[in-house]
Amino acid sequence: MDFLIKVIVVLVGLTIGYITYKVSGNKSEVAGLLSILIGLITTQVINNIIEFHRHAQSLKETNLKLANLLQKVSEPIQNTAELCNILRYGVTKITKEQIPNAWLELLWKIESRYYGLSYTNPDFWWNQAFSKLAIEIQKVKKNVSKAEISRIFIYENEDELEKLQEVMSEQWKAGITVRYIAKKEIEKKVLLKKLSSKIKTFDYGLIDSKIVLMVYVDKDRQFKHGEILVNKQVFDVYKTFYDHLFDEAIEFACRGR
Repeated sequence: MDFLIKVIVVLVGLTIGYITYKVSGNKSEVAGLLSILIGLITTQVINNIIEFHRHAQSLKETNLKLANLLQKVSEPIQNTAELCNILRYGVTKITKEQIPNAWLELLWKIESRYYGLSYTNPDFWWNQAFSKLAIEIQKVKKNVSKAEISRIFIYENEDELEKLQEVMSEQWKAGITVRYIAKKEIEKKVLLKKLSSKIKTFDYGLIDSKIVLMVYVDKDRQFKHGEILVNKQVFDVYKTFYDHLFDEAIEFACRGR
């Protein structure tokens, strides 16, 4: 296509040069050279116009692509920037409606590790769409960032443990280290009972080495509200309980494996 355009441009230049030569009526050598020069100039001018048009179109397409890209990424960047701005103040209260998005944003911030503790009603938390997305994010962090990720499930009775089997299996298959323990076992262990008295909730996440996401639940163990803390001392208190609970909890292995 480019070759054909160039041929046409050259022919147009030659035609204009020839017409100029004929119209001038002067058959001298100078007139002939002048006609050739006009033809060459015409060819160059047309080439420049075509190239300018091509660059203009290319620039327009590039700007359009950049605009689309910025539109796609601006909202996540804005959300993350707002979250980082909030975290600078050390503690932030979040409503129950904000908990899922806050959790997902914090999961994306994982650099080296994430420890999750869950006592939320299994009928409420783990059948939500955001929970499936959270598993995929953790899978990426585990496989790409090589982050250490684990979760402990606290259950009330055998019926709850049975309901949690599918959830634990799904997370285990995603590469997450999964353990579980009955709540009554925490009451039986002297050290665990003592350490549990120092924490406010059995539903929390520990991100890297300083961030704590705490979720408070109602009597039905559904979301009530939450807190995000950036405090090394608080982090250490919750991590100490998590570490001892992890040692006492039973490691999950997918049935049939």
